[in-house]
Amino acid sequence: GDGAFSGRLPGCVAIELDPAHCPPGALNIDFFAYPEGEKFATVIGNPPYVKARDILPATALRLGSSLLDGHANLYLHFIEKCVRHLAPGGELILITPRDFLKATGAGRLNAWLFDQGTITDFEDLGDAKIFEGAAPNCAIWRFEKGNASHRLHDGRRMALSGGQLMFTRGIYSLPLASVFAVKVGAVSGADEIFSNEEFANTEFVCSKTAQTGATRRMVYLDREGPVAWLEQFKERLLARRVTRFDEANWWKWGRRHYVSEAPRIYVNHKTRNARPFFQHPCNNYDGAVLALFPHRATLPAADLKRLTEMLNEVDWGELGFVCDGRFLFSQRSLEQALLPEAFAEFAVKGLV
Repeated sequence: GDGAFSGRLPGCVAIELDPAHCPPGALNIDFFAYPEGEKFATVIGNPPYVKARDILPATALRLGSSLLDGHANLYLHFIEKCVRHLAPGGELILITPRDFLKATGAGRLNAWLFDQGTITDFEDLGDAKIFEGAAPNCAIWRFEKGNASHRLHDGRRMALSGGQLMFTRGIYSLPLASVFAVKVGAVSGADEIFSNEEFANTEFVCSKTAQTGATRRMVYLDREGPVAWLEQFKERLLARRVTRFDEANWWKWGRRHYVSEAPRIYVNHKTRNARPFFQHPCNNYDGAVLALFPHRATLPAADLKRLTEMLNEVDWGELGFVCDGRFLFSQRSLEQALLPEAFAEFAVKGLV
């Protein structure tokens, strides 16, 4: 950067890749070329948020992580390298996107962080825009190498579950996956075409259903052949990137939902609804919605309703699923979540 940190820390080692922004006295080099043998009591930084495909080729050649794959954002590689530069008992203070806590691709990194020490402070910045040209939800956090307490300074516990990190006050010990199977909804890849009211043949639970109770009518062809009306859109439908389309499937949706008559509970991927989990009699659901199917498929309706209420009583914010008042759920993050022991009566042993 332009010396926001180093200008206030005389005598520190500062590194900046861009010569146009490199402050006086800083090393104008690639951080990933800096010898890993150099150890520090404190590392402070604001890692760049760069998608894997946009990482400079010279930098990419220096990334040899065994914890991250070729799809990882550059800031994740920065986290790992910063920790490796810490002396025993050293501290790391970073401003990064908060999504590493639950990102599938950061699972091994998170497990390694948990083994290496403790995140002692974590300040969620919500929707505040920190990175110019990008809008990830960010956090300021401090990590202490060799601290095995897994306790934050505010009393919360640092917990690890399925590669996800969370900071909790309550006791969460039951894997959600022992109670539910989490399924993703159907994706058309061209809603503006398939939502035609005149030819619609299927109702779908959608993002608005939780608030209004209304479903969305869509043209959904599974085992049927194409309808003549869709022919005019054939080229556009073939060009969808949801999956590979050809002459044998161009009229179908890009991703089929899990089709079942079994009871389920719905939740939107993203919502500000204070009680996000809901039930609905429609068995079809689109890509904005996740469906949680209890493993005990013969649950009485009263128990399913109670399960829904119990899910809505969970402190999802404490589990890291709420950012700036908005719930953020994904299939993977929910599958790896932990629930309170009260859900034990609905769990099926041996699944996790």
